Amino acid sequence: MTTISVIIPVFNRAATIRRAVDSVLAQEMSSTRVPLEVILVDDGSTDSLSDALADYGSRVRLVRHECNMGAAAARNTGIAAASGDWVAFLDSDDVWLPDKIEAQLGAMRAHGWKASCTAYYIVRPARQDFVSPRYLTGVLGLSELVWGCFVSPGSTLMCERPVFEAVGPLDTKLRRLEDWDWLLRYAQLYRLGFLAQPLARIDVSPNVHGAHVLSALAQMKEKYLPVLATADRRKFLAALDVECAAVHFRTGGRISGLLSILHSLWLEPFENAALSAVMHNRFSRRRPAE
Repeated sequence: MTTISVIIPVFNRAATIRRAVDSVLAQEMSSTRVPLEVILVDDGSTDSLSDALADYGSRVRLVRHECNMGAAAARNTGIAAASGDWVAFLDSDDVWLPDKIEAQLGAMRAHGWKASCTAYYIVRPARQDFVSPRYLTGVLGLSELVWGCFVSPGSTLMCERPVFEAVGPLDTKLRRLEDWDWLLRYAQLYRLGFLAQPLARIDVSPNVHGAHVLSALAQMKEKYLPVLATADRRKFLAALDVECAAVHFRTGGRISGLLSILHSLWLEPFENAALSAVMHNRFSRRRPAE
């Protein structure tokens, strides 16, 4: 019988972690009743996480880092501890919607996808929820994924466990954007399945670690520019500019942010998918149909 290992990295979220865990355990109520192995990786928390998880008993397995090592290291630890045929990720401040596992696993089996992500609802304070990203159900290749990590693999990715042997672990040198980096490596070997049905709720919080993002962008630029085809290289550079602009705007550098946006548009003025996605996520106020 298929078993799915669900990996949840956690750092100082004792007050809210039960929402995420409960949304995973609720998946076992679906008609497929796929067995789940829930692995929480405590990435050096200093709060009372163990107390918050005490009454789950054997349904949740807790693995601990003695110090904070970052999201990439926490997910790698979870993958190493996993015994399931499939691996799925969930961030500790997000939740899965009912029947996510059933719907996603069914689509993967039907289409033969080795890995897939799904659409999701974005949740922000004082704003109505809306669906992102705006892809249709199907497959995404390198030419789509160079635009950015809009499929939110930290909370929607599911893949066959052997895929990590082929693609490699997440890059622990990256303190941010490690999931985008992994998807770009994955896309050089396989195509990524995508299910347009929103199956998670993503709680978007401000990224206050701008220096980590800029450092990650510089490392990714050095890593991927030599290996990308010319057309994909321009898209990738335009996407890096959009990410840089986001950091500058968050940290008060409006002029630098505007210059980055203008350079992105100079590279890709007509079909700038990175800028389009950011604008959609920033300004959309539609409430999804119930």
